[in-house]
Amino acid sequence: MACVNPMVGHGWVAPSERSFADCWEEWLGFGTREKSSLIQYRSIYKHHFAGWFGWKLISAITAQDIELWEDDQRRRGYAESGVQGRKIVLKSFLRYCCETGAITAYPGKSVKVGGRNEAAYRAVSPIEVPTTSEVMAIYGTMWPHYKSTVWIQAGCGLRVGEALAFSEAHCLMREGWYFVQNQLTTFGLNDGAGRGVQIKNETKASRSGRWVPVPPSVAEVLDLHRASWKPWSEEGWFYESPVYAGRHPSRTHYSDKWQQAVHEAGLAERGYTPKSLRHYFASMALAAGVPLYEVSRWLGHSSTKVTEQVYAHLVEGAAARITDAFEGAMTRSFKARLRVVS
Repeated sequence: MACVNPMVGHGWVAPSERSFADCWEEWLGFGTREKSSLIQYRSIYKHHFAGWFGWKLISAITAQDIELWEDDQRRRGYAESGVQGRKIVLKSFLRYCCETGAITAYPGKSVKVGGRNEAAYRAVSPIEVPTTSEVMAIYGTMWPHYKSTVWIQAGCGLRVGEALAFSEAHCLMREGWYFVQNQLTTFGLNDGAGRGVQIKNETKASRSGRWVPVPPSVAEVLDLHRASWKPWSEEGWFYESPVYAGRHPSRTHYSDKWQQAVHEAGLAERGYTPKSLRHYFASMALAAGVPLYEVSRWLGHSSTKVTEQVYAHLVEGAAARITDAFEGAMTRSFKARLRVVS
């Protein structure tokens, strides 16, 4: 395939003479991408690739260059999950360059993304998983507008960004289920990380989305939310910025309210984060005997191996949590029957 660079007056540029930066711009324009994805890829290039690769000829990049870049990332103190995630992006870009003829050989072939199976997917410690009573305590102290997010995450396994992008339209598609396709992203209205919010129509591991079951207790919480806050826009977004009408809330604002709720619940020393609710969901499901492949699919993991590495060891220690959950469910059901009789 001929490679054309519009920046060069003569039109055609030999593959071996093209720079990494030039090919990167072409790659960004290939196919259809969300605006937020483009902003994120440009940010990755600016902060992680430009200094190492931007000035190089694309044909001169070797597997050793990728490995040296990876070592430099670690020396600079970046988290392993971030390094491995950026390496996947880099390899995807280089594979595109090979397929389009910009390079004759793919330099990433011998470079393994081992961190995705080892360091990046760390096994969750039992102390990181809250009990049912602790989840209920956080729910009780959470800022009213965000209360339902606690059980959307703990009862359906949604990531915090997916929970904040909860949509009425995706809740009505199939009774008893929710279609997870949207997530809140900070690469939003102001074209910069952390400077705005927007909805991204693709989840972390899939562009097609996934179905998750909505337990009756979670459905009740959603009904309580609707009774106080009417979903807004045609999509029926559940959560709105407390400052700007018709805008999504920021992750920063949610984080502040989360920390406040955890503190008021007397759980500050436990170090729980919103992700702890997702850990709770996974461990509860596995302890209840839900097949691993189902849990993996509901969590949106790329494979069952990821789910097994992160959560499978919790099954034995989750007996108390699942018993606690069933006892709580029985108690709520009993109280509900008493109210009906009365």
